[in-house]
Amino acid sequence: GYLLDALSTAGVRVHSEAAFALGAPRLSEFEAALQQSKRTLLVLSPAYMAEAALQFVDLMVQSFGLESGTWPVIPLIRAPVKLPPRLAFLVALDATDPHDWPDVVARLCSTLQAGAPAPTPKPACPYPGMRAFRQQESTHFYGREREVEDLLQRLRHHPFMAVIGPSGSGKSSLIFAGLLPALQRSTLFGAGEWLVRAMRPGALPLGELAASLGTKDIQPFTPTALLNTVANANRLLLVVDQFEEVFTQGSAQQADFFTALQHLISLRDCFVVIAVRADFYSDLLTSSLWPLIQAHRLEIAPLDEQGLRAAIVKPAEDVGVFIESALVERLAANSAGQPGVLPFVQEVLVRLWEKLERRFLPLSAYEALVLPYARVLGNELSGIQAAMAQL
Repeated sequence: GYLLDALSTAGVRVHSEAAFALGAPRLSEFEAALQQSKRTLLVLSPAYMAEAALQFVDLMVQSFGLESGTWPVIPLIRAPVKLPPRLAFLVALDATDPHDWPDVVARLCSTLQAGAPAPTPKPACPYPGMRAFRQQESTHFYGREREVEDLLQRLRHHPFMAVIGPSGSGKSSLIFAGLLPALQRSTLFGAGEWLVRAMRPGALPLGELAASLGTKDIQPFTPTALLNTVANANRLLLVVDQFEEVFTQGSAQQADFFTALQHLISLRDCFVVIAVRADFYSDLLTSSLWPLIQAHRLEIAPLDEQGLRAAIVKPAEDVGVFIESALVERLAANSAGQPGVLPFVQEVLVRLWEKLERRFLPLSAYEALVLPYARVLGNELSGIQAAMAQL
């Protein structure tokens, strides 16, 4: 994210293991790469010293240098490590302090007789922050693959589904950035396209429902006319987001709204998915929709560690940005076990995006963001909590 990006913008052609031939002996590929390259940069760290194959590589390249009368090895110390004599006597670049990286890269480019690294345009941030993912952002939505597949299979067998979870668990993102794109790709429902209409109940849920379906009266409604407005559409999906507004704002029309939804669910080629906060379970239990919800619901838990790491790392990789592994671990550790924390993690990543160093996002950016607030608010607060306190 930093070194290779800088060398690329400086016009340096770089060969790495990513270009090795699949199925070829690894050491043979190393040997061919060393022979074809003018210089060999060894990025030294405890991980490098722990791998016997890499230690053999630097011996190999030094032997090539003796044969050709050159000295092609450039050691770059990425993390503090005790070097063996064969490397310790070489003049090395010290890159252990990220603040020195610009000077390290400038010196390296000068040694390689390359130009100065050009500035790197900052890619668009792939994280939504405090809001839910939209359907058009589905390419950056990760961590809920199992739940998306579960929803697909359940809708295949019944036209109603209730997605229930705590506030901030990602229910809306799951539906709009996970389920909807998956439905468009799926062959489980036969030929033809989906026509999707979304609404929030608000204070007048019947009016919102009628407006979303383009009709004045729900009771005689059938999806045929609406489907005919879109080429090749033969299935209607109604998404009711923030369903709990029926209980908090639209209670005057609640019974009629539930009757209207039941009517839609009974229609051929008509599907209904609702998203509701788990703290409204008592209201759901006493509603006329409860038998349907009880039989056809998916309860969403907070992301597990694997899902959380995917939600952090993969959107950045999509736009060619690499997040320091220590930062990923810190975010995951600070978020574990905290309900509703996912939007705050996304918001922290939006703020950190301003601190990109080329295409690399370091742990130091996170520490600079949260540590001053953590000291003021109390050391017992985690970094995520400190960031939340700034919102």
